[in-house]
Amino acid sequence: MDQKSFYDLLSRYENGNCTEAEKLWVDKWYHNLNSRNFKDLSSTALEEMQANTWLNINNIERKSTTALKVKRLWPKFAVAAAILVAFFIAGLYLMRYNHAEQSFIDENEGLNLISKTNDTDHSIVIALSDESTATLKPQANIIYPKVFAANKRMVYLKGTAFFSVSKNPKRPFYVYNQKLVVRVLGTSFWVKSSTDKLPAQVAVRTGKVQVEENQKNSLFTFAKEKLAKPILLTPNQKGVFSDHQLNKTLVSRPIPLAEAYNIPTSLSYNFKEESIKEIFKTLSEAYGIEIKSDNEQISTYTFTGDLSKKGLYEQLDLICGTISSKYYIQGTTIVVSNKN
Repeated sequence: MDQKSFYDLLSRYENGNCTEAEKLWVDKWYHNLNSRNFKDLSSTALEEMQANTWLNINNIERKSTTALKVKRLWPKFAVAAAILVAFFIAGLYLMRYNHAEQSFIDENEGLNLISKTNDTDHSIVIALSDESTATLKPQANIIYPKVFAANKRMVYLKGTAFFSVSKNPKRPFYVYNQKLVVRVLGTSFWVKSSTDKLPAQVAVRTGKVQVEENQKNSLFTFAKEKLAKPILLTPNQKGVFSDHQLNKTLVSRPIPLAEAYNIPTSLSYNFKEESIKEIFKTLSEAYGIEIKSDNEQISTYTFTGDLSKKGLYEQLDLICGTISSKYYIQGTTIVVSNKN
């Protein structure tokens, strides 16, 4: 059985496309495996597990009509089963085992690691030894050293958290999750682990962060050309990971840089017959986001109105409404267009 055929079997099992006999066989194998690491099982143990699996299957076959069909098919799979044993165990182990978390623990061997889960219905703040903080959303979990190592600071996250990291260029700060690695020097940002419905994400509020795919999220080592290319994120930008790709876009609610950094600003959002071109320039400066039009005609329009207490997207909605235009997000740029 070559590796391609092995992956095909795993894919059919996970997608529910295998036969009842194959499914029963795989389920029994995984039940026998329990929580043991297949690497630690001897050949004798594997043979014993195989014998017990087929014994259990035969007992079930005698008790149901569906199982009788499985019994007729059993001889066809008996020979292949012995060959596929190691492959199936490795595959099932791979799909259910969080290798990224174990690699993080191994890399921090010798440090006193603390695991904290937010079991409440509100956010909680975790103070780290370097005066950084992690604000955990409900059900989030963080693993971190009681005292960080001398050369770098590393934490492992499951779920969603907001990090405010103290600056220390000599000790970079890393946030690991099952899919991503986020590297920062001193900044604040959100990290969201992937779920069944949403991909892993990183959103930056202040500073800059580098995001890359966690190469240790699998027992298999992917070739470098198959890994996502690292990206650099700045305030109000978000990185989204999916299918070994990291894409940059904008956060759902951009925050003015002055507010994010808690500094005074002289920018005014109360416009009187101001040209659209100058308004875009003001908003771009305020949010650190490029805002442009796709034709020169839009730049000649003017706008009057007070946008002081509105978010960026609401500001753009009002502006576009008065000039019969619309806007869309293109990567990390906002484009205003009057095309239908």
